[in-house]
Amino acid sequence: MEPPSFAEKSLFFRPNPTDLARLELAPDTLFHMAGDYYYMSEAYYQLLEAELAGQKVLPNTKETLDAYVVPIALEKAQRADFPIPEYRLVVDKLPTGVLAYSVNPFSEKMQLISEGDDLTAKLNSLSRTGKYAVCCQTLPKDYRVDMIRCILGHTLVSEYQGYALDMFKLFHLPLMRVRVIVTSEAYLFSAIEPLALKDLNAAEVSLLEGLGTWQE
Repeated sequence: MEPPSFAEKSLFFRPNPTDLARLELAPDTLFHMAGDYYYMSEAYYQLLEAELAGQKVLPNTKETLDAYVVPIALEKAQRADFPIPEYRLVVDKLPTGVLAYSVNPFSEKMQLISEGDDLTAKLNSLSRTGKYAVCCQTLPKDYRVDMIRCILGHTLVSEYQGYALDMFKLFHLPLMRVRVIVTSEAYLFSAIEPLALKDLNAAEVSLLEGLGTWQE
């Protein structure tokens, strides 16, 4: 089964009553399902238009802007009692042993910074030669990095079912990829990146289609 394209269907989706209750949302809530809401994108302006018209559509533009800016998302997660890695913003020198994110509203660049890397080249790439700060997250000694694909608070990975729901309730993005730094003691929230509707695999499309209906 292929996901609906822009030409074939509206991108507005209404979850069924059971799932709306699970998500703790009002019965008339609609979702815009583009999955990529970067600032100045087509989907961003569609959400803005819906807001100006007084329609109850999620996500809202403020939530999308906050979710994709890594240090803002980290602070939001920490205030909601989600563990996060230690991090700092840098502008002139990259440390090693970190995940480094460009703090840039038009980019989702991320790089692992290790000993022996060309730190100047990586800093220039991430910061666009000093135009933006870089968010550096310290990596623990023993870790792995997981990427959770979340569809309306669900995921196909059983380990992360509860985590995906909690992430949705916090950020209200119907489609998202959540990067997590996993240690023996905790799941450390790292960042959110878009999960475009067109990039869902067949199992994810089947999951979504069972959660509600597309709106004309």
